[in-house]
Amino acid sequence: MTRVNAPRFDLGECNNEREREFLELLHAHAEAGDWIADSWPRDDRIVLSVCPIDTERRCVLRTLRVDFDGVAVSYGPDETHQFVTDLDPARPDVTVMSGRPVADLALAAATWLQREMWRPILRHEWDRPDFRRIAWVLADTGEELGVSDAANNFRRQQLGPPDRVVQVWGKGD
Repeated sequence: MTRVNAPRFDLGECNNEREREFLELLHAHAEAGDWIADSWPRDDRIVLSVCPIDTERRCVLRTLRVDFDGVAVSYGPDETHQFVTDLDPARPDVTVMSGRPVADLALAAATWLQREMWRPILRHEWDRPDFRRIAWVLADTGEELGVSDAANNFRRQQLGPPDRVVQVWGKGD
């Protein structure tokens, strides 16, 4: 398991007692799973994140996000990587839960975070005489997370198999 390097998971930032309970429960899950998340207070909620990275290329590959407003929890990938918009509940990869005890909401969020953190991410590299390309891919689904030359309308399928595949994140690295 890769230990997530994040500066804080601060209980002092809570807006109310339910947020504090949620964070305390997440602390317990994080400690048991040997992971760390970062957190930020917002006026109406707390936001937690884990950002898997490619340390060699120094880039964030995904932004995994959990929002808790004291009543409901939302979790899923933050497509902006900047926390500037709410998670869109219409997206199939975003889950929203409410009407349950805080412990159930924290367990669901922690389970999702840990599962997503462990997903292996591969860096596909093409080293050709006339170009060099890189793509980051979720190993279990083949979903592309990003490419090094999106401006050139890069399509990795057009290049054939990569010259090198390196696991840069996830269980087993």
